[in-house]
Amino acid sequence: MLTLRGLVEELGLTLVSGQEAAGRHVRWVHSTELLDPTPWLRGGELLLSTGLQLQGAKSQRELVDRLAEHKIGGLGFGVGFTHKRLPPALVAQARERSFPLFEVPYELPFIAITERVFAQLLDERYEILQRSMAGDVLADALTGRLYPEELQSRLRPFGIGEQAAVLAFQAPDPTSAAPLVEGILAQESVAGSLVAVRAGLLCAVIDGGGELDPIALARRIRDELAERVGEVRASASRVAPTHSLRLSFHEARCALEAVRLQNGNGSHEVIASYADLGAFQLLLSLQDDDALLSYCRSVLGPVEAGEGEYGDELLRSLDVFIEHNGHWERAAGALYCHRHTLRYRIRRVEQLTGRDFSRARDRIEFWLALRGRELAR
Repeated sequence: MLTLRGLVEELGLTLVSGQEAAGRHVRWVHSTELLDPTPWLRGGELLLSTGLQLQGAKSQRELVDRLAEHKIGGLGFGVGFTHKRLPPALVAQARERSFPLFEVPYELPFIAITERVFAQLLDERYEILQRSMAGDVLADALTGRLYPEELQSRLRPFGIGEQAAVLAFQAPDPTSAAPLVEGILAQESVAGSLVAVRAGLLCAVIDGGGELDPIALARRIRDELAERVGEVRASASRVAPTHSLRLSFHEARCALEAVRLQNGNGSHEVIASYADLGAFQLLLSLQDDDALLSYCRSVLGPVEAGEGEYGDELLRSLDVFIEHNGHWERAAGALYCHRHTLRYRIRRVEQLTGRDFSRARDRIEFWLALRGRELAR
């Protein structure tokens, strides 16, 4: 991300004020000699000026006030033209407002700064576009509707061959962590990879050729991510043919879920894998989506059909209730609702389905149906 602090350091210049605010993203760069350029600015821009019309202390202070109030990213002031050095009133007002200000020496033309900013912004946009392309490829792959040859052709530009594994990471901000994972994979010399966010998880599809150990790799990535972004949970699928990528994704995702169910919120020290799947293995073994959906509808259908949009809220409440082993207080806390509200919702599901959630069999059937619905989506 392009920041004013990073740009100034790269140019070998020094901020004279506003160091605290210099970490914000620079959205654009603009050169002007107007006393009030703010009507043509949106905020977040780096402004470059030689102060041609700033002949007095009053106009200098007023310019800083206008820029600060309009959330301008900072001011690069060119010296050696109208002003031989930074005007004292400009510096004093910038320091008072904690507004980023730096001196641009005569030898450094504004166009050089502009080109540097444009180049970095272009790189940022390319990275965003590339990540969006990766997300589209992963989304299409997980539909399970691509022919093996088509799926392989979509993955080939990412260096992924006929075998692949999926690593999944539960991180505080998956989107921001994606470039970090890409960098770690590059350091690990992984032959090919595709990194994208899916279902709230940061996923890395990695080429499965050679002596790759997905669990060991997931552990190294998790450890490094945790040092930078906080607590991270990770899982890894087995290496499998790329035409089974959808199954590999769900294997990694369900392994995370299984470990979480076993250990409360799940230990972040464990790298979840197929060995932790438990009952999920039964659902993943069903290759027929129509059969899986048919089972899910037979169990969940009365709620979905009987309550419309509110049915999703009822099923979400039931899901949390089952995950907390029928503990009313803990489940209500997780849902941010009163336990009496939760009791009403569970009773309503029982009325619609004719089930009794004090019976283990009914709880198990609904748990399987809720998990199966996620897999078949």
